[in-house]
Amino acid sequence: MNYARQLVLLLALWASPVVSEDVYDLPAIGDETSLLQIYAAADFLVFWPVLAEFQKRHPDIAIRYSEFNTRVLYESYLERLPRSPDLMLSSAMDLQFKLVNDGHARRHRSDQTQTLPVWANWRDEVFGFTYEPAVIAINNKFLSEDQQPATRSALLDLIRQESDQLMGRIGTFDIENVGIGYLTWAHDRQQSGSYGRLLEAFGTHRARRFPSSSSMLRNVNSGEILIAYNVLGSYAKSWSEQYSNVSVVMPNDYTTLVMRSAFIPKRAQNPKSAGLFLDFLLSEDGQHVLADKADLFPIREAVAGELLSHSLSQQPDTHFQPIPLSLSLLMYADQAKRSLILEEWEAAMKTFD
Repeated sequence: MNYARQLVLLLALWASPVVSEDVYDLPAIGDETSLLQIYAAADFLVFWPVLAEFQKRHPDIAIRYSEFNTRVLYESYLERLPRSPDLMLSSAMDLQFKLVNDGHARRHRSDQTQTLPVWANWRDEVFGFTYEPAVIAINNKFLSEDQQPATRSALLDLIRQESDQLMGRIGTFDIENVGIGYLTWAHDRQQSGSYGRLLEAFGTHRARRFPSSSSMLRNVNSGEILIAYNVLGSYAKSWSEQYSNVSVVMPNDYTTLVMRSAFIPKRAQNPKSAGLFLDFLLSEDGQHVLADKADLFPIREAVAGELLSHSLSQQPDTHFQPIPLSLSLLMYADQAKRSLILEEWEAAMKTFD
């Protein structure tokens, strides 16, 4: 397979956010014996090194990688039943957990799954494989690093002080259509005493809604927006290392930690290959690829400890608040709760349109 040619095509597509589904076919390196179908809410260009390394170890397996945003992934999975992928990958923990709790997952137990901490393995059915802090990205031409807000209260003070400059130039997820955006916002509603004031400030300043972290970061880098709220930390870290205009704040009142999670659907046509890929993701080798080549935060402490730049425990003055894989996630997926949060959101945003 001509990977260089494919990467050129991907770079051309990088400027366009995923709004439905993008499909990438990776033929087997050797003689094909099976096809692994993955549905994922992870940018292919970021995740590609993991797929490539897996195929080096299993050259007979072809991969079809379908990329969605988190909410569309969940809805597409249900709409297409009984047709099913072999593996589901997403950072929208609440949507993944709801599918698992509703009986859609196949149990998978191996040496690799048993190395996970208990809060990253739910009944051997869904597994966390990376951390993802929800961070604030800021344009450095707007604020130097020593001026940047360290807490949500400081962010609110900044918005008041720089009201004119920030009008229409704050970004966050479109929480109605992006599952990870809804999850992090709903968690803020539970945890933050600043939630109501933050919602009002976003509304009065006509905050712009985005379909992905990449689209927000691209706009922060260009100066179209100056602040992006609840961006996924791995993407923000990567952009800040490549572009001097982008810096990252992990709020020290609290920083929400979500996990990217994976499960094998009960209706998977190729559960054997899915299990091989899942075990690779959770292995030390796979976790090193995630950290070194995909620039994600590994969930295995042994790997994170070796790679201090990827270890969240090395971040100073930051109070991490992880969302575990547990029944508490069902609260976020509750339809009545979701409707209430979205009504609050739309009322605040539409008031000032």
